Amino acid sequence: MDQTTLAKAAGVNKNTIVAMEKRGAEVLTSGLDTIQAVMRALEAEGVEFLNHGQPGVRLRA
Repeated sequence: MDQTTLAKAAGVNKNTIVAMEKRGAEVLTSGLDTIQAVMRALEAEGVEFLNHGQPGVRLRA
């Protein structure tokens, strides 16, 4: 999924996605509502967020 598509699905500006990606492994500084909107958009596309001792993501089976 490209940045424009994700931004549109999450209802945020593309620059928000760019800024989030630039942070890499650093803590995100976006508001909680923005982060949750992006997470929901990714989850709707089959991404599963993991927090089992080692945070990560995977595609839902």
